[in-house]
Amino acid sequence: MDTDTLRRLHYAAAIACGVFAALVVHIVFSVFGVGLDAVLRDAAAGHRQQLASALAWWAIGAAGFVGGWGTGAYLIAAARERDFVYRLARGFLIAVVFVAATAGGIVSKSESVGGTVDVIADLTALGIGMICAFCGARLAYLNAEQV
Repeated sequence: MDTDTLRRLHYAAAIACGVFAALVVHIVFSVFGVGLDAVLRDAAAGHRQQLASALAWWAIGAAGFVGGWGTGAYLIAAARERDFVYRLARGFLIAVVFVAATAGGIVSKSESVGGTVDVIADLTALGIGMICAFCGARLAYLNAEQV
């Protein structure tokens, strides 16, 4: 396969995994009731709901960034045939998929999923995840070009 095409494919995969990691964090936080929608559920939201929503915002962004960067570093290491990093990152990616599947199963059994507030929170988490995953993947590939 052409090197430029392979690099673009790796870049897209890194962004997709970062978005996936951000959505996993969003799902887990929603299960525990401290998601982005904490402020939207109550018109007179207190400081506790605002703090929970802010923490969820930063956690989702961090997960997207770390997921994009980690997957980018993993794909770079795999392409350069570095065995230790390859094995370490493979285990991390397997753990992320396991957590996502578990959290998705728990949420699917919840009766309170749905509604306008949930759609707004889900789309916001997706947007945050995309932006941060792009930044993380970009940083991984910029660092790889310098090494």
